Amino acid sequence: MIDEAKIKASAKEFKAMEQSAKQFITELFGKQEQFQIEEVSRAGRGKTWIVTVSYFQKHKSPNDLQKLMGLTGSRIYKQLTIQENGTVLGISNWSPASLTL
Repeated sequence: MIDEAKIKASAKEFKAMEQSAKQFITELFGKQEQFQIEEVSRAGRGKTWIVTVSYFQKHKSPNDLQKLMGLTGSRIYKQLTIQENGTVLGISNWSPASLTL
């Protein structure tokens, strides 16, 4: 049987974690377009979240090839470590190419 209370609690935790991640990225890099959560996992016996986020960042001064191809920006990936209380412990660059098969 599905435990609805557990699902609601998990959804509430996820929303709080998402807000913490978005707020931290905004404070550090400014407001970003197309912000989204890519991947979420738990670490440290469930005490911390490992959250991969991505957002679109416009090129400040695109080169000629980027202009020719219409590339106005790129997708940036970051991985954050967030405590249960919403405190961000760390941030690092992340790449989809870093996945192991």
